[in-house]
Amino acid sequence: MMEKKFLESVLGVLVERSQHGISAVRHMAARGLGNAVRRAPEEVRRHKEAILEALQRGLRDTTCPEVAAESMLALAEVVRKLKAEGLGSAFKDVARSTKMFFEAEPEVLRSSAFSLYAALASSASGKRSFFAREVAETWVSLLLHLRDPDPEVSNVCRTALYLCAPFLGPERVQETIITSIGLSAAELQYEVCHCLVRDAPAVLERLRSIARSRHLENGQALHSATIAVLGDILEKARGLSGSCRQQE
Repeated sequence: MMEKKFLESVLGVLVERSQHGISAVRHMAARGLGNAVRRAPEEVRRHKEAILEALQRGLRDTTCPEVAAESMLALAEVVRKLKAEGLGSAFKDVARSTKMFFEAEPEVLRSSAFSLYAALASSASGKRSFFAREVAETWVSLLLHLRDPDPEVSNVCRTALYLCAPFLGPERVQETIITSIGLSAAELQYEVCHCLVRDAPAVLERLRSIARSRHLENGQALHSATIAVLGDILEKARGLSGSCRQQE
């Protein structure tokens, strides 16, 4: 009983300090909430509304990228513990917020966002139709950031893409990603590109449209590093298309 009261007290302090005026305090509060989720999942279930509110507020902290990044890592712990069913409507809110960081300039935001998205994908069985619609929008970022200039971001993105593959369409794209995940980032992108040329030309045309506008279909501007990556993918697609026509 004493331990339970102590944990409740600690959670209350962390939630309160998540609104502190000093960003370093907010940062440590978000980290503390993530640690609490790992160590005391039952307490988290009882206080999930307050914890979710604090961490989602952290995602809106535009003055300190570290606070938003730490909040996403803590939310990943919450998602793993509660799954889509336990999160209720918050699952959709978190998924929609997370994708807005994929093209962020600070590496720490991109890395944390892909980590959280991987957790969402692994917990999305109860929200399959919703998450499939989300992945239909976000897969381009996942594909491009396989070659993110930051190696940590690239590695986390690879995990997220693999976990999101079962929600992708067409099915041949799913199969290509799942069976090629052990390849290098460039090789995996090449295999996906080959699959699009052969089996999904309409999807390839969407990539060309994104390249022309330099914006994703949700309006987000592409990260500067991914513009060159997308150009490279489309150049390979042109070569593959020419080879396919010659074979015909």
